[in-house]
Amino acid sequence: MRAFLAIEIEDYIKDNIDKTQQELKDINAARINYVKSENIHLTLKFFGDIDEDKQEQISKIVRECIDDYSQYTLKLVDIGAFRNIHNPRVIWAGVKDKENRTVSLIKQLDEKFSKIGFKKEKNYTPHITIGRVKSLNDKNMLTDFLKEHHKTYFGKMQVKSICLKSSILTPEGPIYNTEEKFILRE
Repeated sequence: MRAFLAIEIEDYIKDNIDKTQQELKDINAARINYVKSENIHLTLKFFGDIDEDKQEQISKIVRECIDDYSQYTLKLVDIGAFRNIHNPRVIWAGVKDKENRTVSLIKQLDEKFSKIGFKKEKNYTPHITIGRVKSLNDKNMLTDFLKEHHKTYFGKMQVKSICLKSSILTPEGPIYNTEEKFILRE
């Protein structure tokens, strides 16, 4: 099973991301593969293909780690791009929370996942992928859009759980299924 660990995003925030995707489509500055609304999530760790034994190890680690975490508020704010706004490859929405709890959780999980054979992340910037740039029609227009919309506010939500998701790749795009849900303490 191809798997990843994620925080699911509330529908009203997905609606706000959809609006930004539509604005990007309207300016037609680039050919972008947009993430479908039902697939928008915050990835905490991508595992790739795992078997049942590895899935059980992952689940055990997640259950142990979330004992240290209560529910918290997450804000989705800012638009940016990886490589950068002048050479965009991935357009994203930023993720912020008080006390950097998301980053802390990711680091703690990553440390433990490395002990069962997963490569440690070098750097992690929590983000929601909006779309992947395939080609540019007007680089300056896209850069201007990203600058103008840099401080976009998508909304805030309560993080109550994290999910182990499976991913099936199809010609129409990936299909995600929740394999297990881990509830943070109240």
